[in-house]
Amino acid sequence: MKITLAGLLFIFTTQLSAQHSLVFPEPSNVEQTTDKFVFNGRLTVDRTKIPEDLFPYLQQLFGRQSIHLEPSASKDASIHLQQIQTFVYTEGYQLEVANSGIDIKYSSYQSLCNAFQTLNQLIQNPKELAGIRISDQPAYAYRGVHLDCSRHYFTILELRKFIDQMAKLKFNRFHWHLTDDQGWRIEIKKYPKLTSIGAWRDSTLIGHFSKQPAEWDRSKYGGYYTQQEAKDLVTYARIRGIEIIPEIEMPGHASAAIAAYPELSCTEKQIPVVGTWGVFDDVFCSQEKTRSFLKDVLDEIIEIFPSKVIHIGGDECPKVNWEKCPKCQSIMEQNNLKTSHELQSFFIRDIEKHVNAKGRTIIGWDEILEGGLAPNAQVMSWQGMEGGIAAAKLKHQVVMTPTSYCYFDYYQSGHPSEPLAIGGYLPLEKVYQFDPVKGLEDEYKRYILGAQANLWTEYLPNIQAVEYNAFPRLVAMAEILWNKGKVPYADFVEALSGNYLQQLRNDGVRFSTSFLDPKLEIRPNQAGVSYGLIKPVEDVVFSVNNEIVTGISIERTDQVRGQRYLIHSNIGDQELRVCDYTFISHLALGKPVSFATKPHEKYDHNGSLGLTDGVVGKKPWKGNEWLGFNNDTVQFTLDLEALTSFGKLQIETLNDPGSWIYRPERFVIQLSKDGKKFKTAKKSNLNGDPILLTKKMKARYIKVTIFNKELIPPGQTGAGFTPWTFINEIILTK
Repeated sequence: MKITLAGLLFIFTTQLSAQHSLVFPEPSNVEQTTDKFVFNGRLTVDRTKIPEDLFPYLQQLFGRQSIHLEPSASKDASIHLQQIQTFVYTEGYQLEVANSGIDIKYSSYQSLCNAFQTLNQLIQNPKELAGIRISDQPAYAYRGVHLDCSRHYFTILELRKFIDQMAKLKFNRFHWHLTDDQGWRIEIKKYPKLTSIGAWRDSTLIGHFSKQPAEWDRSKYGGYYTQQEAKDLVTYARIRGIEIIPEIEMPGHASAAIAAYPELSCTEKQIPVVGTWGVFDDVFCSQEKTRSFLKDVLDEIIEIFPSKVIHIGGDECPKVNWEKCPKCQSIMEQNNLKTSHELQSFFIRDIEKHVNAKGRTIIGWDEILEGGLAPNAQVMSWQGMEGGIAAAKLKHQVVMTPTSYCYFDYYQSGHPSEPLAIGGYLPLEKVYQFDPVKGLEDEYKRYILGAQANLWTEYLPNIQAVEYNAFPRLVAMAEILWNKGKVPYADFVEALSGNYLQQLRNDGVRFSTSFLDPKLEIRPNQAGVSYGLIKPVEDVVFSVNNEIVTGISIERTDQVRGQRYLIHSNIGDQELRVCDYTFISHLALGKPVSFATKPHEKYDHNGSLGLTDGVVGKKPWKGNEWLGFNNDTVQFTLDLEALTSFGKLQIETLNDPGSWIYRPERFVIQLSKDGKKFKTAKKSNLNGDPILLTKKMKARYIKVTIFNKELIPPGQTGAGFTPWTFINEIILTK
């Protein structure tokens, strides 16, 4: 065996092609000048031109940079403000730093906030500013972040810190998820048991939902926000240019409310506030009494939150109880409703009429499309882009938040040190590839308001875990929503590691450095495959198996049964985490696979080499290395490129029902010499074992067909949906 290092085949380095500015997100237009403004730690501004409650916040913001922001007469101010009405975008602004001072032109409160956030980031030392001209506006009107405070509760102080970070990145919507099965978090004065009972659970699941047997933390957990606390947070966010959108879940995810008021359900049975995760059959009954209750709740919510829209959930509502409930069936008969989906639409439409009468608009997850969309509803598309596209074509306003780009509770890498997550795989680079209007004709793009990052907290038990999953992925999302990611990813990452991470450190924010792990690139060659490690940023230094290298290439030059590489990375004095890559060799290594069933975009890596790249997926899985299919039948064909003798074929499958992943039920293996005529070599049921063929055979083409359940069984997480099928390396040996 011979392994060559230090760039004998291909060396990857990051080349700067268009340097990112000091400002995140990158402004629309930036022009450096030769001017320089010297201010020696003191900036002055005409206090009369700044809204009363904004000025103390700006003083606090600049104070963190050791800058004294002081009021001054207009003619003597170092910051000159001019409000104009000619901006096309209400959040746009212009900022110029010259020898004589700082000029800011703005059109609205929000645009003034944006200008000062930019100015704050431009200050790299408290004495002087380099000359610059900025003309800036966002690409999308809605730039949101969602935080689930039902599964885990966060204090008002923690939420304020989180909102401060959102404001720095010019997000303008905070979607506050306040109710779910695991806890009701907002005081409703007419229904006090929602918080005295519904805000507390007696136990909480330990570890992942799919772990068997389950373990429990048998201690009381919960908390809630008083109406005054919520109003104060609304004010806190508004001062920073952020609108809070509350979410009250209905008709599903209602266990906490039903625990408080059992008469709201179809069965009217007493249930506990649940301490595990998933989807539950106990949902709000569609009867008028329940809808009247929810209207009362929304009346108080509307008094607390002045947001233009109110989120009413609408997702993951099992219809099992509805379909056998006399009260629900009566509603269906009275209103000529044929299906339970139409019953949900009836439910949502009734709620919408009430909210519209209060001068507000509802927004819901894309399941509210089922059975017919309420006339004025906005749609938040989470299951993919398709729901949002369908709503836009119906001329409804849409916020895109598909799981494949926007679910920040997913794993950021497959590194063993990654904290427990719900599943999925969403690295920073994938977030940066997000296009909220992809696949939509130009005439409908105007209905896409923007997009939102979602932080569900089943596996984020404290604010530090939230921060780790949010940052730096929120920085990438901010770039996409402000300037459509116009800066090349490599330049963005250089600026992120060299600038923004230090800002997060200064603010005491926990963040992930997973994007600085060396990236594995695999290419086919005559011997099988070659393995390259891509430097994430220019300044990183690799040490491979204790050998320091600057550029790196790892090339397999003969048949290798296995090779392990421990990669240490450093940036300056900062030591990053160690990455462990283990490769295996076999007869199918580097051979192409054609997929009759395409892998899902979320779990498709290395193209046609995804099953023959020599990298075996680990357990427990961390969202990568395995190929995932959202189909009940999967078929692919391996081309060995020549007639080949072999004695064993093995493919491992994944079983993780808590993540909707089921081990396939049966398989068929067919062989061919010419790719036209295939002969069945084996067909068998799977009983927890890998797909296996042990037989002396000779073939060029190997076709594998895998059959899973058509639907996830009732009573299981994801019941009624197609299960996922995950498969590993095709290992072919003599």
